[in-house]
Amino acid sequence: MLKQNWRLISRLERLGDNLIIVGAFFLAYYGRDSLVFWNDILDLNIPFDGDILAPIKDYFLVLLVGLIGYGITLNLMGAYGSMRLSSVLRLFRISLVSSVVVFVLLAATLYLFKLDISRSFLALFVVLSSCGLTVERYTVFKLLRIWRRRGRNFRNVVICGVGEQAVRLTRELMRRPELGLHIRAFGDLRRPDVHQEVHIRQLRSDLQGVVQVGRVLIGRDSISKALEDYAIDEVIFTDVVEVMPEVEEMVLVCAEQGVRTTIAADLFSIGLIKSGISYFGGMPLIHFQTPPGDSWELALKRWIDVFVAAFALVLFSPAFLVLAIGVKTTKGEILFKQTRVGLNGRLFQMLKFRSMVSGSEKDLDRLLAHNEMRGPAFKMKDDPRVTVFGRFMRRFSLDELPQFWNVLLGDMSLVGPRPPVPGEVGLYERRSRRRLSMRPGLTCTWQVSGRSDIKDFDSWVKLDLDYIDNWSLMGDLVLLLRTIPAVIIGTGAR
Repeated sequence: MLKQNWRLISRLERLGDNLIIVGAFFLAYYGRDSLVFWNDILDLNIPFDGDILAPIKDYFLVLLVGLIGYGITLNLMGAYGSMRLSSVLRLFRISLVSSVVVFVLLAATLYLFKLDISRSFLALFVVLSSCGLTVERYTVFKLLRIWRRRGRNFRNVVICGVGEQAVRLTRELMRRPELGLHIRAFGDLRRPDVHQEVHIRQLRSDLQGVVQVGRVLIGRDSISKALEDYAIDEVIFTDVVEVMPEVEEMVLVCAEQGVRTTIAADLFSIGLIKSGISYFGGMPLIHFQTPPGDSWELALKRWIDVFVAAFALVLFSPAFLVLAIGVKTTKGEILFKQTRVGLNGRLFQMLKFRSMVSGSEKDLDRLLAHNEMRGPAFKMKDDPRVTVFGRFMRRFSLDELPQFWNVLLGDMSLVGPRPPVPGEVGLYERRSRRRLSMRPGLTCTWQVSGRSDIKDFDSWVKLDLDYIDNWSLMGDLVLLLRTIPAVIIGTGAR
């Protein structure tokens, strides 16, 4: 979005990246000996593998893989696109992720070809490359923004829309002059060219306080003429739902004159919904989704789930045997299987150590009058169906240990909203169903906020939705750490 002629800067960046990688290679090779020397002099005890490196020609494969790996990874991550709307954090992330990918590629290459190359040299090469790429991008990023703040390298844009989206976009552009985007006029496609003076006064009133309105263009003809008179580089269409046919016509007009057009993907101005764009067979597709959506962090969350669940199943295997013996002190199966509702309504069999008498679900109807939870969920203090050993397990959440298997299979996650039973979901209000938009978990905010002490189902739902709307990997880690004392103390456990 809003890219300018980036070819020259992109080519210079590619050249700069390659020079930095080559420089990092030689600096790592010849600088490692200096590090070994000072490590010995200062007695730092840093482990360096070997004292002397092989001839530098034996390391050229590392340079080749580094150049190819960085070139492909940086290109895939959009490092050579316009940085006009980028953030400093994104620049750092590009350098860090690309360096991790290259390090993995180098390690795999050395393993496959059975090459004996210094690991400390590899680490030093990747670290120097990462630091060099980061400094380079940060420097270019800052210089371009300083240049734009001084009125250079700017683009003239027309915001074709006068609704809420236009106001939000204008506020953001005025707040960030370093983007170099000059609003030359506002356009309105909603009405024909009649009573323009009255209409323009109303539009000025609507936009006043956001920006000093210089020109308001009414109708396609006025906007088309402005493309010729004001040296417009780009037309941004906002608030397009009511004027789709007019927008289509204007896109064609802009295309005929070689003017770039952009349509706000946030079509409906709904704050809860996030939009994104992808391409399928050359066709642009606009997606609308609620948080957290699809991201690399969710993929990493899944990998963490698999690793931790597999480790936990092995670690707690002796406890599984002891608990199984305890459960068998009463008649019935060791594991209790119950149909639960998972991600986006998928059904799965959740596993628990049986903590109630066999056939306890058949007695649920006669106990509904004692439900202490306001809403579709069922919670009851001193439930008569719970066995003595089951009460002990519930006290410390030991009955839920088999759910690590559900996590390993992908039905559940370590952290997420608790999975409801189908009967509860059938009674949900529409807004409550958004709890199902994320994979259910072993623990969540409810687990560390009193658990069964929370009597109101709406409060439970609010906790889950707050978790979904503000989800992050760091937040998951915090919840896992808070779960440990909550389980040990047994707060709110039933």
